[in-house]
Amino acid sequence: MKILVLPSWYPPKGGRFFKELNEAISEQGVEIDVLVNEIISIKEFNINKLIKKNIYTNENGLNVYRSYFYNIPKLDFFSNRLWIKNTFRRYKEYVKQNGQPDIIHVHSSIWAGVTASIINKIFSTPYIISEHRSRFIFNSPKARKMLDNRYIPLVKKALKNASVITTVSPALNPKLIEIEPTVKDKIISIPNTVDVEDFLFTQIKEPTNKFIWFSLGNLTQVKGMDILISAFAEVVRKYGNNVELRIGGDGDEYSKLKKLCKSLNLEKKIIFLKKLDRRTVIKEMRNTHAFVLPSRFEAFGVVYIEALSCGVPVVGTDAGGQSSIINSENGYLVETENTRKLSEAMLDLMKNYNKFNKKEIRKSVIEKYEKNTVAKKYIELYADLRPV
Repeated sequence: MKILVLPSWYPPKGGRFFKELNEAISEQGVEIDVLVNEIISIKEFNINKLIKKNIYTNENGLNVYRSYFYNIPKLDFFSNRLWIKNTFRRYKEYVKQNGQPDIIHVHSSIWAGVTASIINKIFSTPYIISEHRSRFIFNSPKARKMLDNRYIPLVKKALKNASVITTVSPALNPKLIEIEPTVKDKIISIPNTVDVEDFLFTQIKEPTNKFIWFSLGNLTQVKGMDILISAFAEVVRKYGNNVELRIGGDGDEYSKLKKLCKSLNLEKKIIFLKKLDRRTVIKEMRNTHAFVLPSRFEAFGVVYIEALSCGVPVVGTDAGGQSSIINSENGYLVETENTRKLSEAMLDLMKNYNKFNKKEIRKSVIEKYEKNTVAKKYIELYADLRPV
C-alpha cells in the first residue's frame, strides 16, 4: 500500500505536524511519498525553482518531491486557482515517475483538498482530508472573513468527494457540515501530536520568590496577546515583583504590544523573546510554572499540549480546539475577549498551583497525543480504504 501525502503547506513554511506525522506513520512500515508544491513570494524569486519540478529529496526517511509556485500579489482568488491546476500537473508528473498511489492523504481542503477532488474525478483515487484550518472555527467576524464566499463551492467539492475527513478538534466539525451536509457521517476527530521525547518533564522548582508565566504564538490579533498583557497587569497589581511573563513569537503587532506594556508600566515585568527556535521553545516550556495563550480562535493549539507534555498547567480560551484539550485537571478554560476572566483564571491557578499533579498531566498527554498513537489511527483509516 502506497500513500501519497498532498499537503497545502509543508516545512520549512509551516506544517511541522504534517512532517512529524508522516515520519511516525513511515516508521510503522507504511510506504509514504510527499508531494509538495510550496507557495513562495515574488521576493523569493529563483530561476532554478521556477524551472525545476518535482525535485526529489530524501528527508528523514521520507521520499519528498518538491516544486515551487509563485504567488501573485493581491490576486489571491486567481492565484489559488492557479496553484490547484499547477499542483494537479505536478501530480501527473509524479504518477509518470512512480505510478498511482493507493490513497492520497490531504492536509487541508484549502487547497490540496480541491486538487485531490480533481484527481479523484479523473483517476478514481480515494483521498482523506485532514482539516487544520482555524478559519473553520467561525466563532468571530474575523474568522468568518478568512473564508471568502467565493471559495465555498471549491471547499464543498473537496469535502463531498473525500472518503474520510479528519479534524484536529471537534470544533471544526459544525462549519464543515454546514458547507457540505453529506460529510456528517464521515467526519472523525484525530488530534495533532506532540513529540514527548523532546518536550520532557519540567525542570523548574516549585514557585517561591517568583512565579513565571510563558506564552508562545505569532504576535497577531488572532492570538490575543493584547488581552493577555491587559490581564497580566491585574496579576502584577497583586503579586508585584513576584511574577514574570515571558512571551515568545514575532509578528505585525509587536510594536503595538510593546506600547501597551509601556502604557501599563509592565516593561520590566514582561519579556519579549521574539521568534524562538524549537530548542529554545522546549527550554522555555520546561522552565515555566504555567503557560497561557488567550487565542481568539484556534483549530487545535499544539502549544498547549507541548506545555502539558512538560507537566505544565495551562490557561486558554474556549475558542475552538482548546476546549478538547484543557480541563480542570490540567488548567483553566475561559471565554474569549474577557480580560477580567483571564486575569481571574491566572490568579486562581497561582493560588491553587499545588493542586495540579504534573506527572499525571504529562501521562495524560502521552496517552492521547503521542505521535505513534495518533499514527496508528491513520494507519487504520488507510487499511479501511485500501483498494481490494
